[in-house]
Amino acid sequence: MTAHGALPQPDVGGHEIVDVAVTAAREALEAAFVGAGMLPTEAQRVVDALLDAELCEVPTHGFLRVPWYLQAIGAGTITAGRPPTTERRAPGVAMLDGHGAYGYLPTWTAVDEAIAGAAVAGIGLAGVRNVAEFGRAAYYAAEAARRGHVAIVCQNTMPLLAAPGSDRTTHGNNPLAYSAPGADAPAFDAAFTARSGGELRRRAVLGLPLPAEWGYVDAAGAATTDPSVAAASVQQAVGGAKGFGMAVLVDLLAGMLTGAASSVDVTPGAPVVGAMVLAIDPVACGTTLEAIEAACATSATAVRDSGGRWPGDRARAARERASARRTVRVPRPIFEAACDAAGERLRGAKA
Repeated sequence: MTAHGALPQPDVGGHEIVDVAVTAAREALEAAFVGAGMLPTEAQRVVDALLDAELCEVPTHGFLRVPWYLQAIGAGTITAGRPPTTERRAPGVAMLDGHGAYGYLPTWTAVDEAIAGAAVAGIGLAGVRNVAEFGRAAYYAAEAARRGHVAIVCQNTMPLLAAPGSDRTTHGNNPLAYSAPGADAPAFDAAFTARSGGELRRRAVLGLPLPAEWGYVDAAGAATTDPSVAAASVQQAVGGAKGFGMAVLVDLLAGMLTGAASSVDVTPGAPVVGAMVLAIDPVACGTTLEAIEAACATSATAVRDSGGRWPGDRARAARERASARRTVRVPRPIFEAACDAAGERLRGAKA
């Protein structure tokens, strides 16, 4: 893998950046979530995913979410302290119930179950229902890939998108990720709006306008660069009918097949959505891990040599920088909001 130190980094609008020690932040955040009622294993999984997002410079899924997670648990909107339950439906198929919790621990458990299914059937599928959001889909796909599988992970969300030709929301932006074994395997993760809902919230907190070319509109259909206005308005899928079709596919996999709520039946803010993890054993397909890794490396090299960026390069480069520092860099307003919610111990994690 080549170095990519010049890759673009998230805009912070001129705000002061706080260096936060990863180890100290992990301890402080885990204590805060356990204090709010989570099981230690649940808190560990949520915090690891949040920090992983920051390490990869995906700030939409990191510290930004700490205040609203703790608030939702405190309000009783989200269940904490109850582990998921698993039902093995077939040798390669498992279904999990998250019982109204955030989707982090249930989906991580689904990775285990999908891999167990693949060990028996070559392909393992594990669905999750009755959860709230699960963070970055790439977090789970990367784990399955690390354990030697080609992986696809997705989750459906509350309705945000209108179908082409419509002005009424019916489907979520429904993120989907995939990855494979090897240092140069693709690591792709995207929702099917121009940007994630987390990016709109991040920009609202930091006072950053949306670039006009992102194409967001207000309730009347006029162009807007106000992230709060855009978040409350009807959105169109990236790629038009193609993107909308992919959002419907995710709704089918993560919503309908799992028995979770789907499409217009998803209540905003309620832990009723689902997730799907698909793990494929390359050996069962007649190839080898080494062959997959080599083919990915060849493809990645061709893309980089052409001047393009291979899926996952930006996150890998960010992780290398953060690992060398042993810190993550968080804009002051977002860090302070997280500290106000999680307590003074987190403020002490400032490097």
